[in-house]
Amino acid sequence: MASLLDTSLLNQFSSVFVVLFIFTAGYAVLSFKGPFGTSKGINALLAFTMAIITLFVPDAIEVVKASVPWYIVMMIALMFVVLVSSSIGSGIPKEVMTNIGGWVLIISIVILIINIGLRLGQGAGPFLGNNVTNPDNVVAGGTGDVASGSFTQNFGATLFHPKVLALLLIMVIAAFSILWIGYV
Repeated sequence: MASLLDTSLLNQFSSVFVVLFIFTAGYAVLSFKGPFGTSKGINALLAFTMAIITLFVPDAIEVVKASVPWYIVMMIALMFVVLVSSSIGSGIPKEVMTNIGGWVLIISIVILIINIGLRLGQGAGPFLGNNVTNPDNVVAGGTGDVASGSFTQNFGATLFHPKVLALLLIMVIAAFSILWIGYV
């Protein structure tokens, strides 16, 4: 049945939207930073080349489709913070505004790494494929099982393994020890 909110037709054009997004973002970055000069034609040609190359890599299209909504949510949240702080008569401190670009870059890289991991994680390494694991020795879904077919489950089991948590604790203790020794 037809509906006004039916967006299934837009899914057919999702690759076109990704190419347009990459072209626009690439052109904006090249025009703003100017690593190849101020020529609009060269910047447009390079951005178009990046967009077309991305079109031939289906995994890159999927990573971009998964990452863009998070970037939009981050920018809307940032815009609301600025809007609310200015509407109550208090501005964001200058120190925060000078460092906000770095924080946006760090959060963007984290979003990109998470989406790349979710898209390509299970087949990224030589030991992650399902053909390496002997199914007779694995209990799928067991506690601490890192040989299942789910990358998310494998990553969580690895991250919260007692040895990894102990290593993180030792690293935190070492970092604070170095900080305190430096103050003495």
